[in-house]
Amino acid sequence: MKQAAPAWSSSARRMARISVLLLAALAPVLRADDVPMEGNLYRPFTDVAALYGMKISWATPGQTLQAQNQFCTLEATVSERIVRLNHEPMALGFPIIARGGMLYLAKSDFDNNLFPLLSPGQIPSAVPALHRIVIDPGHGGQDTGTTSDALKTNEKTNTLDTGLRLAEELRKRGYEVILTRTKDVYVELPERTAIANKAKADLYISIHFNHADQDYVSGVETWILPPPGQPFTNESRLTESDKRALPGNRFDAWNAIAGFSLERAVARELGAVNRGLKREHLKVLDNLTMPGLLIECGFLSNPAEGLKILSPDYHQKIALAVADGVDLYKTTLDRLRPKPLTPPTAPAATSTKK
Repeated sequence: MKQAAPAWSSSARRMARISVLLLAALAPVLRADDVPMEGNLYRPFTDVAALYGMKISWATPGQTLQAQNQFCTLEATVSERIVRLNHEPMALGFPIIARGGMLYLAKSDFDNNLFPLLSPGQIPSAVPALHRIVIDPGHGGQDTGTTSDALKTNEKTNTLDTGLRLAEELRKRGYEVILTRTKDVYVELPERTAIANKAKADLYISIHFNHADQDYVSGVETWILPPPGQPFTNESRLTESDKRALPGNRFDAWNAIAGFSLERAVARELGAVNRGLKREHLKVLDNLTMPGLLIECGFLSNPAEGLKILSPDYHQKIALAVADGVDLYKTTLDRLRPKPLTPPTAPAATSTKK
């Protein structure tokens, strides 16, 4: 069946153009002089900049470094575990280090965070398909998720309505969609993964809403698996369990592209704080046999954002933004696939009269 043309917002179209520019910026992989520091190999930002033809300047002397070319901007700050790509934050496994007047990025962070986004055409694994999507509305049944006494609402109710709306929107755009639940029931976490694996899905999206002890915290954040050998975003130390590879790690590079695409689409279109692409082992992601992510669409604990989340219109807005993120991810995948060769056209036969 012919896929329907996506009805993109103007914001999504702008992001798609940025994605195309990034793809055009592909450069051959260079060998850098990596430096052992604090138990890891680190790569100087001068080498990263040289790889992509970027000019380096100090946004804050000795603290925040900016590398820029005509396609994108990278920003990094001493001691932070964040790098910003086109001003969109992305969590790192290890902190940025300063030495000899230059900043250094852990090699594993370059390999697993930046490289897939800046050089997607050089990812060694096959480009995934993107047609069948599993939507997982978080929590359900006896598991209410986070609650808001002030607003008299809970997470499970809002994730279900948002998930149903997202499924409808994606179907309109030509995708096949399966939901892990369509009513207020609890589905065991391993079963959610099993549903996606059994369906041979191409992408898994788990929908959630957030909570913080401080009611001023707001915004959107997206979670994917950490690669083996990197600590979780909210953990500073590497444990033995962090070193093992899980089935979902087969798609680390594609997780990064999908997660970054959805995070920036949702944050921009909602006008919400972009809290970044983050990493943790989550039971709904660990054993997936396809790219997958979990997106926290806002904080019920924030009075202003919580009021928005109560609104069905806001659920619809979230659904449209997530669908635009999916379309943005698909644009990247489609441009990476080899174009079919056009068979040569045989010359037209000519006849001669006798």
